[in-house]
Amino acid sequence: MASADASSASNDTNPTSDEDWKATLNLPAKDTRIKTDDVKTRKGLEFEDFHLKRDLLKGIFEVGFERPSPIQEEAVPIALMGRDILARAKNGTGKTASFVIPCLEKIDPNLNYTQGMLCRCDVIYGTELTVQSPA
Repeated sequence: MASADASSASNDTNPTSDEDWKATLNLPAKDTRIKTDDVKTRKGLEFEDFHLKRDLLKGIFEVGFERPSPIQEEAVPIALMGRDILARAKNGTGKTASFVIPCLEKIDPNLNYTQGMLCRCDVIYGTELTVQSPA
């Protein structure tokens, strides 16, 4: 009887089979911008390699992520282990998602209380701030 309960529980969290769950996604248009070396130099990991919840994976792909950036490849596994991270990467390389993805993975939607808080500190050099600030 325990095996029947286990299989029905897995069906609740994985409504489609492992082979076709990506076929049901509502994907945005592909990102056709030129990618620089700081986002192209990867280890070759995929988001599925992080063993994230299926619903979180669906959300990651549906907002337009195709595969982890180098900073995500390094930071997400460490954050999933509950370790502290100090990371540095250029703007637009996926730093925020490196912290948010593990945070969302750890949240249990069945619990009705605050389960996590995200604190992100950015140190911006004067010249960079000048370039980014509207005139």
